[in-house]
Amino acid sequence: MWLDNASQGLVDEFWRKSGVEEPFPRNLERPLAFALPIALVRLPRLRLRDVETWLQRRGARFKFNCQSRAVRGCLIAFRGQGLIFVDGTDPDDERRFTTAHEISHFLADYWRPREWALMKLGAKIADVVDGLRNPTVSERLHAVLGSTPIGVHTDLMERDMRLDDLSGTLWSIEDRADRIGLALLAPPDAVFELADLSPRVYGEREAELTGILRGHFGLPAAVARSYGHVLLGLSGKGPSWLEMVG
Repeated sequence: MWLDNASQGLVDEFWRKSGVEEPFPRNLERPLAFALPIALVRLPRLRLRDVETWLQRRGARFKFNCQSRAVRGCLIAFRGQGLIFVDGTDPDDERRFTTAHEISHFLADYWRPREWALMKLGAKIADVVDGLRNPTVSERLHAVLGSTPIGVHTDLMERDMRLDDLSGTLWSIEDRADRIGLALLAPPDAVFELADLSPRVYGEREAELTGILRGHFGLPAAVARSYGHVLLGLSGKGPSWLEMVG
């Protein structure tokens, strides 16, 4: 199974709210405008200080708690709304994946926990979740509040993130965002409908699937190879034991 039930529910909710399923290759910009309170901003050669400057010019005083560096994308969410910044100089396939990845973070790491807290604790908890007041003693004791992001929520998509540099928790968060993002851009069922997985040699099956993921669904090369490898394993078409040890 590519997604757990909760993550698949977020994907389904996104398309339900957008009112239309975008044809492939998807860039998600039009459905995003209908589905979520998020604005998409393209800045050339994106660095964190560029995001700070963009916000300051619009009257928002905000600074990251880290050194400025180049990123492919950035999510900033506050009071139930979000801004997704992407590197406008990246090629279309990279921007496509960056946008999907940051939408996934908004859905799974910000919107869903915030909505859950509001449902469980009522609208009055919004000021606490948004960092506008401190929680009362009884609110602090509530388990739901403990798992809800407080104040301004940010996510940074690094240019050269190495998974072996991530902690277990952070790896799980990033892996979930990748999975939701790929389900938005190239749902496994849609991929398998187009792929010919009959060749006996694994390398040929892998090339077939990677080519479809790049050509029809518009994924970046590295993402297509990785996603294709996982999908082949899930479908029982991964490499044989001899191919793995050969």
